[in-house]
This record gives sequence, C-alpha cells and structure tokens, in this order.
Amino acid sequence: MVKLAGTHSFDAPKSEVWEALMDPDVLSRILPGCKRLDKTADNEFSGEISIRVGPVHGDFNGKVTLDEIDAPNGYRMEIAGQGRPGFVKGVGTLRLEGDGPTTLHYDGDAQLSGRIASVGQRLVDSTARSLTRQGLQSLDSIIAARLQPAQPEVGGGDAVTAPSNGTEAASGADEQGVAAQGAAAPGGANAPRGQPEAATPSTVEVGVNVARDIVSDLAKEIPIDSSGRKVIYILAGFAAIVWMWRQLFGKAKS
Repeated sequence: MVKLAGTHSFDAPKSEVWEALMDPDVLSRILPGCKRLDKTADNEFSGEISIRVGPVHGDFNGKVTLDEIDAPNGYRMEIAGQGRPGFVKGVGTLRLEGDGPTTLHYDGDAQLSGRIASVGQRLVDSTARSLTRQGLQSLDSIIAARLQPAQPEVGGGDAVTAPSNGTEAASGADEQGVAAQGAAAPGGANAPRGQPEAATPSTVEVGVNVARDIVSDLAKEIPIDSSGRKVIYILAGFAAIVWMWRQLFGKAKS
C-alpha cells in the first residue's frame, strides 16, 4: 500500500489551476514517464506510462476516471493499470482552496502487486513522493507559462498604405476586410501567439531526481555525525551515473 498526502501552493487563480487539472495534454506532460493520455469519454482517460522503482522497470496501460466533480474546487480520481511489472490500483482526491495563491490539497492511496511490489515499501514510498513532487513542480511551471502575456504576431500592427487609384482602393478594402475577419477569428493573422512552452523534465532528469530524493530520505535516518551518510551519497552518485549511462546507451542503440 502506498499512501500520499500533502499540499502545494500555486501563485495563480483557482480557475487557471482547475483548467490545467482538467486538461489531458497538461496531465500527460506533468506525469513523469507518461507516454500518452487520451480522453475516451467524459471524465475518463486511457494512457500508457513507464515507471521505474529500483530495479523494476516497465510500462503500464491503464485507465483514469474522474468523479464527484465539483468545479472548480476538486474531484475524486480512480486509477487502474497493469503491465509486465505488476498491477496498480488507486484512488485519491484533489481539492483547491483559495484563489491566487491557490492551494492544492491531495490525498490518496494505491495498492501494488507483482514484481513492482517486491522492491520494498521504503523504496516504493520514496519513489512515489519524488514523482509526485516533480509532477507538481511541472504543473506549476506550465500554469506560470500560461499566465505570461501572449506575444503579438510580428507585423500585426503595421499601418496600411493608402492605394493610389480607385481599383487598388477597392482591392485594398477587400483585403482589409479579410484581414479583419482573420484577426477576429481564433488563430487569425493578428491573433496573439500562444504562451511560451514550459519545459518539463526529461526521462533522465526524472530518474536522477528520484535517486536524489531516495538518498535524501535515507540520509535523514542516519545520524548527522555518521560516516555512513557520506558513503550513501557516493553510492547514490555512482548509481545515478550508471542509470544515466544505461538510458543514453539504450537510446543510442535503438
């Protein structure tokens, strides 16, 4: 059993946070290891995610269902997935409080079976906390990018030169009318550019962050004056290097 509970504060209006939490594109970007997330019905999604917990790694195919939706305050989420590493089934709640800053309260638990459940409770808990933290940080970055002012198209405000004769004047008027319609329509010639894209961690970065967080959790249980803490940091650094090498080598080979 994995238990997760905590809060995260966003420097954004509640409506913006809610919109992001209901957007499958945003959710697919903030879930570490997510390969796809497709909307299959109202408040129901199917997806594929790659998860590594210690020596166990594999892909899970599953379904996410939202219910008890109270827009824009929160909802209940059910998750069920299975793959070669095992089976995952969980339920959780998300609740938004305040309105700029907005606080997200999350609470949930998941049951694991198969090889992924055999790596040990401590390692599973540390990995789950790390992935949750990284996901919330990515969500924070995406929301912040959405709040940035949109950049206008280059040349969108250029003045129109008066035509020299009646024929050109009629043609120019038609063109201006078309341009005005395009500007009024979404994505028209003078429509603002989309907000800057927020960078989310790569697979390698996610793995390194998980390793760092696991080491940090273990180090907290070791006395400050103990030399064992230094040994753990050294071993963790070596393990992170090996993990990155395997990831890069695997990509290069494929």
